[in-house]
Amino acid sequence: MLVVIGALIMCASMARAEGVADDLRSLLSGEVVLRLAGRPLDRPALARIYETRDFAPIWVGSPEREAALRAALAEAPAHGLDPRAFAIPDVGESEREVVLTDAFLRYAGALAHGRVSAGEIEEDWALHRPDFDAAAALERAAVSDVAEVLHALAPDEPRYVRLQAALAQYEALAAAGGWPTVPNVGKLKLGDSGPAIIKLRRRLAIEGYLDDPIPSRDFDEAVEDAVKRFQARQGIGVDGRVGPSTLEALNRPASVRVEQIKVNLERWRESPQRWPATRIEVNVPAAWLTVVDHGETAFGMRAIVGAENHPTPVLRAYMNAVLFNPPWNVPASIVKKEILPHLRQDPRYLERNHYVWLGRPRASAMQQLPGADNALGRIKFELPNLYDVYLHDTSTHPLFSRVVRTLSHGCVRLEEPRQLALYVLAGKTGFTTEEEIDGAIGLGTTQRVSLPRTLPVYLIYWTAFVDDDGGVEFRDDIYGRDLRLAAAMAKRDAEEWLASPPPAAVAVPMVRAGTAVVVPAAAPGNASAGAVTE
Repeated sequence: MLVVIGALIMCASMARAEGVADDLRSLLSGEVVLRLAGRPLDRPALARIYETRDFAPIWVGSPEREAALRAALAEAPAHGLDPRAFAIPDVGESEREVVLTDAFLRYAGALAHGRVSAGEIEEDWALHRPDFDAAAALERAAVSDVAEVLHALAPDEPRYVRLQAALAQYEALAAAGGWPTVPNVGKLKLGDSGPAIIKLRRRLAIEGYLDDPIPSRDFDEAVEDAVKRFQARQGIGVDGRVGPSTLEALNRPASVRVEQIKVNLERWRESPQRWPATRIEVNVPAAWLTVVDHGETAFGMRAIVGAENHPTPVLRAYMNAVLFNPPWNVPASIVKKEILPHLRQDPRYLERNHYVWLGRPRASAMQQLPGADNALGRIKFELPNLYDVYLHDTSTHPLFSRVVRTLSHGCVRLEEPRQLALYVLAGKTGFTTEEEIDGAIGLGTTQRVSLPRTLPVYLIYWTAFVDDDGGVEFRDDIYGRDLRLAAAMAKRDAEEWLASPPPAAVAVPMVRAGTAVVVPAAAPGNASAGAVTE
């Protein structure tokens, strides 16, 4: 009897699968756009996938696999992704099969290389987006553990995992109401007292900077220490006082921090899947260079990065040489906009600053000769790239004491270039000690020294990250890249939500105070089920 029942069930399953296969052939035939429950689907891509399977279903008829996929899709919020973009409507079996596959492909793609490509929305973004074969991932999922296949696609990087934990932390804070607004009553400092201090203490305690079960009215040493820790993690000048910059950062809502973390998670997903164990990183919003040696942080230093109107690009390049006592070949735009106006007011400006014309004056290139006043300082690190930016010393070292160091024309100035030169030239005869480095500089002549091995250099853009001590740090969106990426993600989500008509646009406050970006609003609900072509 059991054998007979089993055979009947098997026959019924086979007949059901054959029926779904026939429906899939009909559903995926043709070239017009296919919509299911309001969602546009890539009919040709889906047809190619199912043709290789003779239109045999992957999910329908396999309750365990379908349940596993639905459970995996439910993990989207943990990655900062909107689950509505991967929702499964209540439709017939063949339509559900197609929507499940579509949801798998889009979710797998989101994990593997992001929802959108920053290179398509930024003019100066040259960091390669990871390649991804969605069909191959689907083939693996059809014969193995769906959750494991999807999990393996997300960045295998501790910094990404730590940022996921930060997202959960700040989402919980936002859900609980966030933190109180600290009133603007002038600068608050040690020794002050009043109602504003009560809110300040409560604000600091909610985010974990202050252990303060019974807030008082007094700005004591515990509050001062908490303010200093807060300032350090926001990239604000650390003085323990609540001035305008600190007040503005304190009063950014928890919900804004949530969105900032989500954008940075997206940026991680479209970053390299495997980072070289030895590399140089410059986090541009933090204006900070880090040397990573065999997977461990070796040292770091302050940097000066591009001004808002001269942004430092995002890229990967390979450092191949150090130039001691470099000349500076001045870009034509700087000659026109900055040097010539000085020259008109001061005929000796070029002479005093050691500029020379290379060729007939004002008809060819200009160069600043090597020396103590040279804009590149005494050391230049060469890394050929599309944007002709590089790392270098500077003649204006006092600028490194500034908190906001967006001051260059796009290149990256370094606080301790000698230290970096020693590191990158390690093993190079004649350049292994500080004395030898200083000797090369002291010669005063331009000398190019090839590196023993090229080193990858990454100019990257993290505005939310978790430091080595587990602290969540935030930086300003100095070039508006967060705003543009958030808007592009929202647009993509709106296109793929099960919503009809498309959501209206609303202003959503983002990273920087006083700014907003227009992004599509949340989908109001699912459209009626069924297949539509147009």
